[in-house]
Amino acid sequence: DFRDNTLPAGRPQGPKGLLYASQAFRSALPDLHCTIEDLLVSRDKITARLLFTGTHKGEFMDHPATGKPVKFFAIDILRIRGGKIVEDWHLEDNLSLLEQLGVVSLKK
Repeated sequence: DFRDNTLPAGRPQGPKGLLYASQAFRSALPDLHCTIEDLLVSRDKITARLLFTGTHKGEFMDHPATGKPVKFFAIDILRIRGGKIVEDWHLEDNLSLLEQLGVVSLKK
């Protein structure tokens, strides 16, 4: 049993939801690369700070490809039981990602 505690609306719970999210990102950013910047372990939890990089070559969240490179961070807190990931809390810097894609602007 796997539970995603930060599940966005419309995404299925469990492993199917992870596959859905991965396929959506890979479709939009086919050269997506993830680097583990930090990894901390405490009892039954693992915290990972991740750096994602890629090129926006496909539609993402109803926005057409821009060809722009993107770089954004995410944090995952994973709970382990019996050698398996059973829970995840995933937070990513979507505001930075959407700004790089030209979807939002933070400049005045």
